[in-house]
Amino acid sequence: MSGETKTLLNVDDLRVTFPTRTGLIEAVRGVSFSLGRERLGIVGESGSGKSQTGRAIMGLTPPQARISANKLAFDGIDLLTVSPRERRKLRGKRIAMILQDPKYSLDPV
Repeated sequence: MSGETKTLLNVDDLRVTFPTRTGLIEAVRGVSFSLGRERLGIVGESGSGKSQTGRAIMGLTPPQARISANKLAFDGIDLLTVSPRERRKLRGKRIAMILQDPKYSLDPV
């Protein structure tokens, strides 16, 4: 064993855009990170895109949202092309998001 950590989550240039009456709103602009077995806490001011980043990774964005990335992969699974059924199998068992707001802590996703 070389002691190298396997990359479990790879996010490269993630962008989340929402259409509005006046044009497109970029909620997430170019987020990139990679994780092994550690945990990640995303900290930032209100409206900075923390929750939308997590929702994009989890596949929980509204249907009108446009998600793009150079790479968005979890344990070798391309999250940009995986079927909704396969993504549901991942949520809660292999990947999860814990929001700060206590009313969401009972949500099993």
